[in-house]
Amino acid sequence: MRALFKLAWQDLRGSGQSLWVLCACLALGVTLIAATGGLYRQVSEGLLADSRELSGGDLQVHARAPLPEPVLQWMNATGIVSLVTELDTMMGTMAGAFQLVELQSVDDNYPLYGELTLSPNLPLSTVTGKGKGNENGNGLWGIAVDPVFGQRLAITPGDRVEIGQLEFEVRAFITQQPDRSLSANWRGAPVMIAADGLKASGLLLPSSRIDYEYRVRTSQTPDAWQSDFFAAFPNSEWEVRSFLDQSDRIAERLSQVASGLLIIGFSTLFIGGLGVYNSVQAYLQGKLGTIATLRAVGLRDNRLAAVYLLQILIMSGLSCLVGALLGFFIALAGAALTATQVQVETAVLSAVLPCLIAFVFGILTALTFSFPAIGRALSVNPAALFRALDGVETQTPAAWWRATAVGVLLIVGLVLLVLPDGLFALAFTGAVAGLLLLLEGIVRLIRRGALRLDQRPGVRRHFALHLAMANLHRHGSALRASLLTLGSALTLLVACTIVVATLIDTIANTIPDESPTLIL
Repeated sequence: MRALFKLAWQDLRGSGQSLWVLCACLALGVTLIAATGGLYRQVSEGLLADSRELSGGDLQVHARAPLPEPVLQWMNATGIVSLVTELDTMMGTMAGAFQLVELQSVDDNYPLYGELTLSPNLPLSTVTGKGKGNENGNGLWGIAVDPVFGQRLAITPGDRVEIGQLEFEVRAFITQQPDRSLSANWRGAPVMIAADGLKASGLLLPSSRIDYEYRVRTSQTPDAWQSDFFAAFPNSEWEVRSFLDQSDRIAERLSQVASGLLIIGFSTLFIGGLGVYNSVQAYLQGKLGTIATLRAVGLRDNRLAAVYLLQILIMSGLSCLVGALLGFFIALAGAALTATQVQVETAVLSAVLPCLIAFVFGILTALTFSFPAIGRALSVNPAALFRALDGVETQTPAAWWRATAVGVLLIVGLVLLVLPDGLFALAFTGAVAGLLLLLEGIVRLIRRGALRLDQRPGVRRHFALHLAMANLHRHGSALRASLLTLGSALTLLVACTIVVATLIDTIANTIPDESPTLIL
C-alpha cells in the first residue's frame, strides 16, 4: 500500500495540476453546504432554546374580552399569570405624520421569561406612568417605542405624540423585548403603554378589536396544564397555546428556509460533480499510454485502480477540507451577525457536524463521478501502444457502473436525511433525476437526427457539414458529456436563481415596512 501511495503521489506531483477544476468544483459546493448547514444549526438551536422567551411564557390563553374572575383565580393558583393587552391603532406626531402601531399594555409580572431593556435604562412603570417623565411633572402619560420606528418618524425621548384622545410623551426606546414577534404579520410597531393610560386614551370601546393575552408560567408540563384547564372549564372558547407550539412553528419555518438554501449548495455540488467527471476524464485520457504500459508490464487492474482512486481521494480530500473550513468560518460569522438581531449565541460545536456532513458529501461526490472515468480509462488494451492512442476505443465496465450506482444511492439517501424539510428533499432528488432523463432523451434525439441527416446525399457532398453530423452521432463522441454538463448546470442555475428571488420577494411582500420589529 505504501508503494502505491508513493506512486500515486509522484504521479500527482508531475501532472496533477490538470485536476484543478476538480478541486475548485468540490471546494465551492462543500463551502456552501457547510456554511448554510452550520448557520441553520446555530440559529435553530438558539431560537428553539429561547422558545419560552419568544412565546412569553409556558402557555398563552388568548381572549377577546377579559377572562372571568373564577378563571383568573384558577390560573393564579396553578402558576404565575401576566396579562398583555394589545390593540392596533394609529399614532400621530406633532409634525403631522401618522403610523400604524400596536399598543401593548403589560402588568407587573411582565416578562415571565427574559428581560425587558429600555433606553434610557428606567423601570417600565416610570416610563409609562403619568407625569413621571421629567422634573416638571407635566401630567402626560409616557410610552416606550421601537428605536427603528422612532428613527423613521424622527422622534426622540421628550417628544409628544397623539394616540386616541390624548397626547403622550415618548420617554424611552425598547432596546430588547424577549417576546418580539418572529412571524410576518401586518401589525404595527410595538408601543408600550400603561394600562390606565390605555383606558384614558378612549380607545377601549365595545367595537374595538382588543387582544387579551394571558401568559402563564407554571411548574406543570404544558400538556398537563392545558388538559386541567379544559377539564375545569369545558365550555370555554378561549385559544390555549403552549411554547411547544411556538417552537414547532419556528422549527418548521427555519427548516423550509434552510432546505431552500441547502438545495442551492447541493445543486452547486452536483454541478461540481459533473465538473469532476470531465476533469478526471480529461486527466486520465491523457494517461492512456501510461496505463497501457503499466498493464503491459503486469500491474494488475485492482492495483492500478487503487493508484488513481488514491489520487482522487488526495485531491478531493484536500479540496473538501478547504471547503469545510471555509464554510465553518462563514457559518460562525453569519451566526455572529444574526446574533445582533436575534438572541442567538454563537455555538462552535453546532457548526462542526454540518461541516463534517459537507466533507462526506464532497468525498462521495468526487468518488461517484470519478468511477465511470476511471473504469473507462482502465479498459484500455495494451495493444493500443502499437497504434495511435488518439482514436483508441475505451468503455466503462459494468462493475464500475455498479459502483457508481451505489455512490448515487448513498448520496440520495444522505440528501433525504440531511435536508430538514422532507418535501424539499424529495422534490430536489426527483427534479435532478427527471432532468438527467430529459437530457438523455435529448441526446438520443440529436444523435438520431444527426445520423439521418448525415445519410442524405446532399449532406455528404459538403465536407464540413458531414464532419459535424458525424461527430454528433459517432460512438464515443463528447455530445452526451457536454449536453449533460451544460444542460444540468444551466437548469440548476436558473432553478437556484428562482429560489433566491422567490425567497427575497416573499420576505419583501409579507413583512411590511410598518413592522420594524420583525426580525426573521
